[in-house]
Amino acid sequence: MGSYRIGNVLSIVGPGGVGGVLAAVAQRAGEDVVVVATPQSARVLNERGLHLKSRQFGEFHTDIVARTEPSANSLVIVAVKSYSIPDIADAIRDSKPKEVLALCNGLAHAEAIHALGAPRTTSGSIRIVSERVEPGRFHHHSKFTIIGMEEVARDWEISAILNRIGINTNIGGTERQVLWNKLRFLAPMALLTASKATTLGSARQGSEELLAEIAAIATAEGMETTANDIADNLARIDGDSDSSLGRDVTAGNRTELDALGTDLIRIARTHGIATPALEDAVAAIERRLRS
Repeated sequence: MGSYRIGNVLSIVGPGGVGGVLAAVAQRAGEDVVVVATPQSARVLNERGLHLKSRQFGEFHTDIVARTEPSANSLVIVAVKSYSIPDIADAIRDSKPKEVLALCNGLAHAEAIHALGAPRTTSGSIRIVSERVEPGRFHHHSKFTIIGMEEVARDWEISAILNRIGINTNIGGTERQVLWNKLRFLAPMALLTASKATTLGSARQGSEELLAEIAAIATAEGMETTANDIADNLARIDGDSDSSLGRDVTAGNRTELDALGTDLIRIARTHGIATPALEDAVAAIERRLRS
């Protein structure tokens, strides 16, 4: 596993589409970065480094240090799917991090992040269109990378690093507001593309009922939203775009359907909101997964 480095190290857990981009950009900017990965992935990353092709940051290659656990007393960014948090929680907790920022989709993971016991923990959001092409190689398709964090994180060391490396940060509100600000727009795109097995341009046709239901849930949760707000956001996204949920369903991988669909149905029921379109979309995705 190697020895720990002590100091202001940035440990990025998960070398996927999000973690890979952040690690490459931070390493090139001169930050002290460790990528936390499985033993096999860590070996590959230590041998190959990271190669990023980005519409925002250009194309470049950088060497990286990859390990199977975070550095001790480091600043930790969790960039894995929310269902993977139980697998990495002990390693993060044992490293005694100073700060933890989770960039996972959905809402339910926030409790598990706070249970890690770091002095400073929060679940934020990231807006980015990126993918891991193969271990160590990443394509960043969007011209933006925007991270949202709650107000209490304004003076955190992680916030300072993100600003230094050129990542746009929106800081304000509560943790729940930050998570809902993304979920209300991400969930419709993910559910539509995954349930209809097509790209967004085709999937958003006839989506009015689903958008209205998600807007109603977000509003009941304190994030005032209309169906038109969501439709306008979807209209600004390239019609050829897919979603990670859609890609995972097509590939037969484990998915974030619970975080992006099932959990919304549960929350809607606590507010007495009917969700026939949302339930139909989740059921269609479940049928695809079984086929």
